[in-house]
Amino acid sequence: MARILEAPQQLEEEEIQSLYEWVDEFPLSRPKRNITRDFADGAMVAEIIKHYFPRMVELHNYPQAHALQKKLENWNTLNKKVFRKMGFQISRNDIDQVINCAPDAIERVLKLVREKITEFKERGRSPEITSKKSPSAPPKPKQSQQERKDAPEKDKMVQELRETVEVLEQKIMKMEQLLKLKDSKIQMLSNKLAAAGIN
Repeated sequence: MARILEAPQQLEEEEIQSLYEWVDEFPLSRPKRNITRDFADGAMVAEIIKHYFPRMVELHNYPQAHALQKKLENWNTLNKKVFRKMGFQISRNDIDQVINCAPDAIERVLKLVREKITEFKERGRSPEITSKKSPSAPPKPKQSQQERKDAPEKDKMVQELRETVEVLEQKIMKMEQLLKLKDSKIQMLSNKLAAAGIN
């Protein structure tokens, strides 16, 4: 049975930076400008899960949303259709903080999600997912000798193109990452000043 879990209450700056670097590894459908707002509707979290477990997530279930109710629906769908299969669910309190863009809320939830992804990968996928790879699947049609000969060259070309795209994406997102880190540090310093009663 899936347990409802609370995200960790506080993260160190190093943990936050590690999470930002982890998120930057994924070719997401939208540019990451402000992680608090960008991830509030849950759609990009669904994309991250799909990267690891493609059969588990149907992205059309997670439309980009601006209204709080639509954001909540996306997160509820993630809880029911995805996280529950992974053995946990996000608490309503954490979801409310994320959709309302509370400071550090999405970072805390992402840390929990990353940990659960790792655990789920280590213990193997759930039966309803692995069963789709049963031995009874129809055999693939036989390839001709020429197709077998051409396949390695095509695979090599596809891999080279993918690598080129990844390099370009990394270059594009590097500046965004630096800006995000600066924003995070400014926010943390502002919070410390506010906590100390300094305006």
